[in-house]
Formats: sequence, C-alpha cells, structure tokens
Amino acid sequence: MIGQMWTLLRLNLLTLPQRWASAAIDAFGVACIVAVFVGLFSIAASFRSLLMASSNDGILVVLKTGQDSEDQSNLDRDTTAAVEGLATTADPRAIVSAESSRPVSVKRISQGDYVDLSVRGVTPAAFRIRSGLKVIAGRALIPGQFELLVGRSSQRQFAGLEVGDKLRLADSDWPIVGVFEDGGGAIESELWADLPVLQAAFRLGPGVHSVRVKLSGKDAVARFQAALKAAPNLGVYALPESQYYQRRARDLLGTVRFFSVPLLIIMGIGAIFGALNTMYGAIATRVREIGTARAIGYGAIPVGAAVVGESVLLALAGSVLGAGIIYLALNNLQANTNFLGDTQFAFQFVVPARLMLEAMLGALAIGLLGGLLPAIRAGRMPVSRALSEQ
Repeated sequence: MIGQMWTLLRLNLLTLPQRWASAAIDAFGVACIVAVFVGLFSIAASFRSLLMASSNDGILVVLKTGQDSEDQSNLDRDTTAAVEGLATTADPRAIVSAESSRPVSVKRISQGDYVDLSVRGVTPAAFRIRSGLKVIAGRALIPGQFELLVGRSSQRQFAGLEVGDKLRLADSDWPIVGVFEDGGGAIESELWADLPVLQAAFRLGPGVHSVRVKLSGKDAVARFQAALKAAPNLGVYALPESQYYQRRARDLLGTVRFFSVPLLIIMGIGAIFGALNTMYGAIATRVREIGTARAIGYGAIPVGAAVVGESVLLALAGSVLGAGIIYLALNNLQANTNFLGDTQFAFQFVVPARLMLEAMLGALAIGLLGGLLPAIRAGRMPVSRALSEQ
C-alpha cells in the first residue's frame, strides 16, 4: 500500500508544472499565513527576551500598591526610608536602590525623528544590586555631577550618545561619560544619571518611582515580604524582578494574540479553501489516470493518500518559504519602538525556532484539511465512471 501511494504521489508531483499557477497560489497563501504568524509573535518573543535578559529572581521590585509598572508608581521619601529600614532589618546585608525615571527626547539615527528615552536616576547602590551590569566604555557616574551613562542598545540606535557628547536636559548640558551593558536587557535602552541631580534638575521632588531590594537568601526575602504585609499603611508591595518583567511581557503577548488570532483564523480558512480548489482541480484533470490506476489494482486508500500527500507537501513548501523570509528579514535585526507607553525600547529581533516549528505544523494541518475532501472524492470515484471521462 505504501509503495502504491508513493508511486501515485510521484506521478501527482510530476504533473505540477501543468498546473503551476494554482499550486503556486496555494503555497503562497500558506506562506503568507506563516509569515504573519511568525512575524507578529516574534515581536512578543523579542520583547519578552529583552525584558527577561537582565531580570534577577534575587531582586525584589517595590512598587506602590495598585500600580503595575514603575512609571505609574510613586513612593515618597518617608515610604522609601521605611522600605529600606524593613529590608535591612530582615537582612543586614541587604542592598537597597531607590530609583526614579523620566522621559527625555533623543534623535533616532535611522529615521531622523525625535522620540523619548528614559533617564533613570540612580545611586551607587544601583550598580551593586545589578551584578551583571558593567561599564564598557568611559567611566561610571560621579555622584553630584550633571553626567549621563548611556545603555549600549540606545547608543547604537540614537544620535548624540557617544562618550564625550553632550545632551541638553533641563536647560543644562549633560556630558555622556560612559557606556554600560547588562546582558542585552531592557535597561540598556535607558540613560542613567545621579538620582539627587536628576530630581533637582527636573524638580521631581524627593519621591522615587520604585525601590529595588537585593537580599541574601530566601529566608530574608520571606521576612521582608512578611514585614511589608504587616505594614499596610506603607501602601507598597514587592515582587521578584523576573515576575515583574514577565507580567509586562504577558500584557504585550495578550495584545498580540487579541489582534493576530482572528486575522490568522480568517487567513487559515481562506488557505484551506485555496487548497481545496487546487486539489479538486488536480483531480479533475487526472480523472482517467485515477480510473486507470484503480483498474490495474491500486486501492482507494493509496489514491486518496497521494492526494493528501500532495496537498501537505505544497503547504510545507509554503511554510518553509514564509518562515524563511521572516527569519532572514527579522532575526537579529536592530530596532526600536514604544511597546509600552511613549518611551522607546531599543531591542534586537529574535525569531525562535520553536515559533517557526509551530507555524509549520499549523501549515501542515491546513494542507491536510485542504486535501482531505478531494482525497475522499478521488478514492470513492467509480472506476467505470473515471474511465469514461473525457
């Protein structure tokens, strides 16, 4: 039976040049679906990779109760001091980093327009709490000075961010004294400044957006979390940095799914009907061939399986084309966009192999469904009728 199916499948494929137009349309439709699927979900995968690259399970992010992101959170001086006191009580070796940020306008190299990047106000504790962060050019910030450190990703894509350049902020020139990297994470899309200087220059007041706390072990983390819960008047909560970033990535993935899944369903239905049309047309042009094969002993199952096999192979060809184009176009592409809010993130596109495999499996399912009904028709066709067809 397998030998019969393989023989018929080869004959089917040899006739493809005679109906290349319908076969090409079928494969192209599948390629478009795969390209849309891989392209859209690569955005979410790239953003998740960006956020998770520098996240650390050992670092807690303290935010205002009811707020999901640092931009929305606001902790006054007394609250910040209380959080630091609870952290050092839970663990005398705790590192506490109060941080704040605000958007500033910079020029994109690729498009020449001005967009917002975040300037993060930090203290020396911010460098100690992020063990993977290192200055790769120039030097670190000097506390009390109007100076900036620039993330490596931002430096690649925005103008005027080389060491020695000056950025005009709050009516003052801020020299760029160094470049830092942190494993390719989201923080490389930021500029860093001394926290008290940033607060004074932009009249932000003594409050901060978040407090990061690094503790020595799980027991210390549990004690600190319990202390926060025991002080509801503070109005804050803490969660691991990795969980904080996962939540932000999940929000984007949900948005992508909301808009892309209905589109992919519609395109998938169209591709299935395209495959049906192609395979019905293929059967119509080979009715006598099918009848002859049945007359000399080929069974209905090999005849139908050959039709399904051709449909699946066309879908496979289209999926490889679509996935290949997106991979070559996007993988490792340097880009920037405002995923959340108005602030730009500089990032590198990632096209995961798992995502391409899922898209190709979906394409094979389309080919299978598109060839199933024509295969049943071909297998059930009476031999006498097939041989009498002109």
